[in-house]
Amino acid sequence: MYFFTSITVNYIPKARIVATTLKQCDPDAIFILALSDNLPADFNKDTEPFDEILFTDELPIFDNPKSFFFRHNITEICTAVKPGCALHIMDKYSADKVCYLDPDIAVFSKLSEVEESLDTYSMVFTPHTTIPEEKENYIVGNEILFLKRGTNNLGFFAVKNNDEGRSFLSWWNKRVMMFCLDDDCTMKELLEEHSLMGLFTDQKWIDLVPSFFDDYLILKHPGYNVSTWNLSHRIITKSESGDYYVNGQPLRFFHFSGVDSGAHTAVLNQLVEGYPKTALTLELSKWYLNQEEKCGQSTFKNMEWKYARYSNGELIPKIHRKIMLVRRDTFKYFDDPFEIQGNFCYYNWMIGEYGEYIEQVTGEHIEKTHCRDSTFVRGLKKIVKFFVKEDCILYMKLKKIWHTIK
Repeated sequence: MYFFTSITVNYIPKARIVATTLKQCDPDAIFILALSDNLPADFNKDTEPFDEILFTDELPIFDNPKSFFFRHNITEICTAVKPGCALHIMDKYSADKVCYLDPDIAVFSKLSEVEESLDTYSMVFTPHTTIPEEKENYIVGNEILFLKRGTNNLGFFAVKNNDEGRSFLSWWNKRVMMFCLDDDCTMKELLEEHSLMGLFTDQKWIDLVPSFFDDYLILKHPGYNVSTWNLSHRIITKSESGDYYVNGQPLRFFHFSGVDSGAHTAVLNQLVEGYPKTALTLELSKWYLNQEEKCGQSTFKNMEWKYARYSNGELIPKIHRKIMLVRRDTFKYFDDPFEIQGNFCYYNWMIGEYGEYIEQVTGEHIEKTHCRDSTFVRGLKKIVKFFVKEDCILYMKLKKIWHTIK
């Protein structure tokens, strides 16, 4: 069976953990690393637990890779490429079954139920939780959050290479190529204006699977996708031989979401206080952090993404990317948004249109160092904005004209 994860270079230690633990439990597993980044110059593929490294920006799934990688942040990129990678693995390796695992997962026993389920079903998902919460703070922190971000956790999915499985991946890929958005509450006004509020990367789309597809399984085995969002009802125990169990069933994999930020440990501490039987999870968390260090966390964690900067070396603020993602009508005008040379570049347009908004949202003063309009052009802009402010296409065409006469 083929497995893969999707990362940028700073997550290599995590990818090493998920690949290594998977192969310890399933020596026949084939693991592919989907990388949306460059590798370090001294990276030795021969010593890694990855059977193949797939560079996602080389996949034929983008209309314009530069535009796509500009308008998405790292989280959005690494989630958006998942269905396209799965299809690519099916095609390149004639893979009958493909399973995705988030990089911050560790596998503790063979995922037997997944492989067996794909003999019967075309796709397998795991829900965030399978038991209703009783305490109000967990209803708010878990169930209401799932309603906003998706009922299934897409840190895992498995698909069979058949008509239904490929149809699902093709549909999902089209959606995330168009709308893979990590909601940013600081930009609520802009997102609502363009009807994009309420999306959560690739995950929320899967809520539509029961409406569009029939041949799927929601796997409710308590040992899958164990994490902070379901530990209030999943009690972990440990046998004398050192094997972990969840509600009496073998622990298949634990999802260490938020472990680096400290959010994971903070939630665990709250859980232990409310549910003392969850104390063993702190042991798992300490083990994982130790594994990260062994796998090079201190070396990789601060490595910069290859798409982090404009062509002049300036870091690209998150809000610059999000504006382009929201303003879909700009895609055809800026083939290379990273390029800051020339009058008609994305940076100039974006600051001209949204400079005041950015200052309001971020509280930072915008230096319009790349925008030097003549008096004539400034006057022309005022006239154009007065008469055609609502007609974006015409406005963009006129801007091309005035940049040629500056």
